[in-house]
Amino acid sequence: MPTDLKQPKERSLFFSFQVDQKSINELTKEIIAINSDDDYLEKMYLCNDLIYNRSPIKIYIDSYGGNVYQCLGIMSIIDKSITPIYTIVTGCAISCGFLILISGHKRFAYKHSTIMYHQVSSGIDGKVTDMGEYLKEVERLQVKFEEFIIEKTNIKTKKLDKINRSKKDWYIEPKEALELNIINEIL
Repeated sequence: MPTDLKQPKERSLFFSFQVDQKSINELTKEIIAINSDDDYLEKMYLCNDLIYNRSPIKIYIDSYGGNVYQCLGIMSIIDKSITPIYTIVTGCAISCGFLILISGHKRFAYKHSTIMYHQVSSGIDGKVTDMGEYLKEVERLQVKFEEFIIEKTNIKTKKLDKINRSKKDWYIEPKEALELNIINEIL
């Protein structure tokens, strides 16, 4: 192997924050930087007739959720990452934390962790016409998240509808999460 190749960045990222613009921007920068380093190393290896294997990025999650728009952003970044991303629940993956968890290319949870799903929630205020438009947007986001959940897991539309009609938080033990393909393995 050539000696002038730089070493890849640290691949363990810790997300124990509320999902907001600052926390997601930091996580996004780290993921993009690691992918850029891997792109460079892959080219250097190819120039020397070698194969570069991208080691996975591990995102350790302990989050109560937060802003849905920032959540959509990081879901897209994880999905489009060429370097595989493993998401691992260490404490909790609640609300948007749940969506970040299921974004991973491989997903894990420690046996004492907590996973929770609920409908998109928001405090609506303002003029009646503004509230109507905002409600349409929240409904659009809810459909988008449900489609993503159905695509990434073994949770069926009927089950999501039942949970959403109950208007309750759905707490999921790691064993049930494994059965529903929310995670691939319990650690």
